[in-house]
Amino acid sequence: MIDREQLEAASEAYYAYCGAAWSDLDPKAQTHYRTRMKLGLEAFVANIWRPISSAPRDGSAVLLFMYMEGRGDYIWLDRWDAQDRRWRLAPHARPTHWAPLPLPPRP
Repeated sequence: MIDREQLEAASEAYYAYCGAAWSDLDPKAQTHYRTRMKLGLEAFVANIWRPISSAPRDGSAVLLFMYMEGRGDYIWLDRWDAQDRRWRLAPHARPTHWAPLPLPPRP
């Protein structure tokens, strides 16, 4: 699930946090950092979906997941409507899980 570009960006960012230039790091050490980042990122992705009971009810946009028998998986962007006590875009849906939105791309 984690592509090479994401892995490389995470590894470089982690090493920059340590206060050194990625390009100066020995290739074997770079491999070590990539392995750490891959394990961490894969664990994060595997646990990104959270029970719907823990979804924010403050109007924040989130991703929702629902499975419909015979129709498959559905994922959509929605916000909780506190006044109507329902999801705004799919008021009758019964999502089972939610996930936070990823950050937008940087220019």
